[in-house]
Amino acid sequence: MISAPSQSPRPVFAIIISEKGGAERREAFDRPEISVGRVQGNDLMLPKGNVSKRHARLMFRDDRFIVTDLNSTNGTYVNRRRISQATIVREGDRIYIGDFVLRIEPTGDADEDTSKSHDPAVGSDSGTVSRDAVDSPARSTDSVVPRVPGPPRIPTGARVPSSGEPSEVDRPRPVRATAPEPSRPSIPTPRRATASRPDSEAVDYRTTLSALVQRVESALGPGELDGELVGLASRVSHLLTEHSGRLRAEGLLPPGVEVDALLVDARAELLGTGPLGPLLEDAAVSEVVVSRFDSVVAVRDGEEVRVEPPFTTESALQRAVRRLCEQARLPIRNEERVVERRLSSGALLTAALAPTSVRGTVLVIRKLREVRSMLDDLVRRGMASAALASFLEQCVAARVNILVTGPRDPATFRTVSALCAAADGAQHIVVQRTSELVPAEDAALFSVTGDPGQAPRLVDLAALVPGAKLVVELASPELSESLLSAVASGVEGVIGVAYASNLRRALARLPAELMIARPGLAADAAREWVAASFDVLVELGRLADGRARVLRVCEVTGTGGGGIATQEIFAFMIDQTASGGQLRGNFVPSGTIPRVVSELQNRGLTVDASLFTRPR
Repeated sequence: MISAPSQSPRPVFAIIISEKGGAERREAFDRPEISVGRVQGNDLMLPKGNVSKRHARLMFRDDRFIVTDLNSTNGTYVNRRRISQATIVREGDRIYIGDFVLRIEPTGDADEDTSKSHDPAVGSDSGTVSRDAVDSPARSTDSVVPRVPGPPRIPTGARVPSSGEPSEVDRPRPVRATAPEPSRPSIPTPRRATASRPDSEAVDYRTTLSALVQRVESALGPGELDGELVGLASRVSHLLTEHSGRLRAEGLLPPGVEVDALLVDARAELLGTGPLGPLLEDAAVSEVVVSRFDSVVAVRDGEEVRVEPPFTTESALQRAVRRLCEQARLPIRNEERVVERRLSSGALLTAALAPTSVRGTVLVIRKLREVRSMLDDLVRRGMASAALASFLEQCVAARVNILVTGPRDPATFRTVSALCAAADGAQHIVVQRTSELVPAEDAALFSVTGDPGQAPRLVDLAALVPGAKLVVELASPELSESLLSAVASGVEGVIGVAYASNLRRALARLPAELMIARPGLAADAAREWVAASFDVLVELGRLADGRARVLRVCEVTGTGGGGIATQEIFAFMIDQTASGGQLRGNFVPSGTIPRVVSELQNRGLTVDASLFTRPR
């Protein structure tokens, strides 16, 4: 067979690129859609620090040029106005991306090439929807049709730098959804929601989305969305197109609402997990909290962002929770009212269902956080002093038992990671209830999510490993009792992690948990047990300026007065409040050589007594 000679593709459009302080250049593209970013893999690469890895997308569609910001750090601007959604760009408009200015120039073959690559007909059974096309008032309702979505756009709050030229902070590239199993329909991802949309527009969009979803649910009939979704995608897409047209005809479609985006969000809620899909895929999102179906908040890069649009109804939120549990291969049981599941990504899902949650489903998703740190890192961050870090390093080397208390946040995880890193060559075994303690890449991880009865068996198993460093998250009575039992049987060098607002409350809670796990145990005996189990206590916290620090390092001296007695070894003392509210101070030793020093010396370690000398 003789193949036809290949023909080089004709350009669809060209871009004139001007760089600040640089020459102007022109690049032509033979496809109707290109990506723009700082790294290789983008169709147009702009190698500057204030350009994100994947910054923007440019398209030629329906005789129009469209630019979409891909959740970039410094934003995309059209004619010096920051855009928050897909925006039409006309010939002569200027697109500002970092230090670059882009102008789009159409070619003579644009119309012909685009007509070949863009078929407005409904194609397959998947019934997916284009998320980037901007609806035009001049288009008929029939032209609004499902198309295949691109990479998910992630809910976030747009942040404009306050002053100066910001330095680029790399944003993790959203992960493309993997191909669905053959027996399952293709589930869409909602478009990017933004917290910068005016309140009136957000209300209009929510109202329209809710009306569209309810109409399609009514047309489908009860129970259809709760069963197998195979073969349902095409029907849902057809109903969405039909009812969006009816909303327009009835005058119920506000002018500012994008129909394409509306179709995608509605379809994601009906067939997928609504706004949760892109949040689970975004590596920058560490936590998702849904206090009500219409209130979804994500913690992205440590900052709370309200997600728009949220769920439209309580039933939609319940459906999303059920689907996530089914994807984890552990469907919700009829009698379950508090649900805990480990998702395939490693994230921990916790949901309270009715009637336990009186006002509707409450959902919290916490993702796996891999925090790697060393004691030197704590010193560089101002979380600890060199003397304090040196003392802790010697404690780890001598295999004394350490209790770390602090909030459930990266500061606590970072400190635990640093203590583990100080034990050179030790095998770490982590027993945890959540998925946030990952102190070492080669650590063995045991999870007791959903089955408290596993805790004693897992801790006993970990204690059998010779020379292992046992790290246990004291997040339940079973875990606390299991670790203290292991210490009583002779296990050394353990690190217990107790989440509490301060050390006093942690030391009050642990004996109470022992009494719960062992009914009949007296309060005095429980306190004695805790006091005898740990040698050194490390308290972390955040002061009024928001910075995390090691607030105190103590040793246990016994029990008395209905509590556990401690002696300070180091404490952070505030000296002054600088401009801007930042607190300045020093990590001051108590001036008393701790009793644990004799234990360190018995293990053959040389301890410099000057570490504990209090300065004048």
